[in-house]
Amino acid sequence: MKFLEQPQLEMLTSFLSSREMGDRVLNGRIEAFSCKRAGEDKKMAKILEQQYVDELATSPQSLGVSPLGPLSSSSTRRLLIDLISTMNASFPDHDFSVLRPEQFVREHDMNTVMATVNNYLAPLRETYNSTFLEELWLAMESVVRLHECEVYSYIPDMEEDPFSEGNLWSFNYFFFNRSLKRILYFTCIATSKYSLKALRGGAAMDSDMESVGDGEDDGIMGEWEDDA
Repeated sequence: MKFLEQPQLEMLTSFLSSREMGDRVLNGRIEAFSCKRAGEDKKMAKILEQQYVDELATSPQSLGVSPLGPLSSSSTRRLLIDLISTMNASFPDHDFSVLRPEQFVREHDMNTVMATVNNYLAPLRETYNSTFLEELWLAMESVVRLHECEVYSYIPDMEEDPFSEGNLWSFNYFFFNRSLKRILYFTCIATSKYSLKALRGGAAMDSDMESVGDGEDDGIMGEWEDDA
């Protein structure tokens, strides 16, 4: 997957990095990727494709039906590999290549997805800026045309991943525009403000986001900080 530089998404990611929200600390990121494969990404895709094909040959019923569609279909296998590759690109310290198709869910109602995100992030609007959520969705719409997207979510099910142990809640949404061949990945994790893990995670996210900016530049993120 090729990371696509999008200034508005970079500002949103910076804003959602180590963001205090009451007794919680948020670490979120919104990133866009092209589905074009190259280098190590392409090599991994070939390995996973062969793995699925071999499994179908030996146990066709095991991959016959999944939340993403039948794995006997090459388009379904490509979708699964794209979702896995997106997570690997966004979290390079973790390997999601072992994920199974049943760990993803097809979300059929965009309004429900938006309502879920709005519910989790509503305190940010109350604390920092009353138009935060509107600007969030406008930025995402400009990058991936939400009304044209299929939406998928990831259900954390690994012993070691960024979304499981010690977190209060998390969400992971993939907005996939087939015509643009682009995936917008929106993930957010909430940890107790008083947890040592929150402090460690915040420091790590700060390091990851140094190149993005500190939220003090001109633009919508600067306005949000001014309103705090």
